[in-house]
Amino acid sequence: MKTIRRVVCALSGGIDSAVAALRLKQKGFDVVGLYMVNWDHLEEGQSECPQTQDKFVAKSICDRLGIEFHVVNFVKIYWNDVFLYTINNYRKGRTVVPDILCNRIIKFQHFHEYAINRLNADAIATGHFARTSFGDFLENRSEKNKEVLLFRGSDPIKDQSYFLSALTQDQLRRSMFPVGSLTKPQVRQIASDANLNEVLNKPESMGICFIGKRKNFSDFIDQYIEPSPGPVRLIDSGETIWHHSGIHHFTIGKRVSVPHHQYRTHFGLFVVSLEYSTQTVWVCEGTYHPSLFATEFVISQPVWIANSPFDFCGNCDEANTEFSLQRTHKPHPCKLIRFTDNLVKLKPFYPVRAAAPGQICAFYRDSECLGCAEIQYVLRTLAD
Repeated sequence: MKTIRRVVCALSGGIDSAVAALRLKQKGFDVVGLYMVNWDHLEEGQSECPQTQDKFVAKSICDRLGIEFHVVNFVKIYWNDVFLYTINNYRKGRTVVPDILCNRIIKFQHFHEYAINRLNADAIATGHFARTSFGDFLENRSEKNKEVLLFRGSDPIKDQSYFLSALTQDQLRRSMFPVGSLTKPQVRQIASDANLNEVLNKPESMGICFIGKRKNFSDFIDQYIEPSPGPVRLIDSGETIWHHSGIHHFTIGKRVSVPHHQYRTHFGLFVVSLEYSTQTVWVCEGTYHPSLFATEFVISQPVWIANSPFDFCGNCDEANTEFSLQRTHKPHPCKLIRFTDNLVKLKPFYPVRAAAPGQICAFYRDSECLGCAEIQYVLRTLAD
């Protein structure tokens, strides 16, 4: 087995990746810092890129650590493989998680290929809060036929295994997570002890992967999706109470603001479903309306990292497991009923609010992340 000597670490200009690079250096690896440019802000007519400062910080960290610094441009790949997919799904009224796709395609595919082929890396590293059975520094890796497992990060608040739930064996087998066994306070203390002042007071990164948080996300999306007017209708009566300019402005489960002269309610209006064929936004009164709570839905194209829930019951067609719809959500117990290898019915043990087509379910068995699948459609709600 080849000894790992040269590790290329993804640097974002934030504290987590900076400490990851520092820990690699302390372990004696030949560390290379690589900053990815994945979004062209000139596309939006901006004369100055808001992420320029991040690149300068990443370069400063590399200088302080005495390691190489490189920059790679993945703008075209990100646009074609991640952003257009995201926009097309928003256009159809689907809820998407671009960070999961971004990790699988950009960070753990093209980034790795560049690191291996151009920078002669033996492995890559990122600042994600996650762990694998091969260890934070691949110290427990063994023969090629042994599967690597993905686990939650040690910090339950910062755990990012949800965003890595679509990674493959090949991708995880070559990846280090140097901060995976640390808590966020420990990361901050390490950065402070090492005088990494450039990243100590930087705010956490937010928003869509590589695009960032926007002051008005609707205005941003409107640059890429043409207006498509349609009705806003009450789920209980079918009454049309308002009109909108595009279903991409709405999210299932979120509150809708309708002018008082159009419709008055003391309970608030919330999105139940988005109908692409008619551009209809269906709404209900009250955040606890039965139509908001799914009791069955269909998931498709599951990605199992090593073990599927069906493996633990002797390859049966019904299996119990747990799933999360968001990184911060507490796992829900559920039953999976397999129709085919690519189509599965999910029955949560208790109703789930705002399960939306396009949303990603990440599956867990205790601290192990088993993989993920996408919600295709909701079969039943408490209203059915």
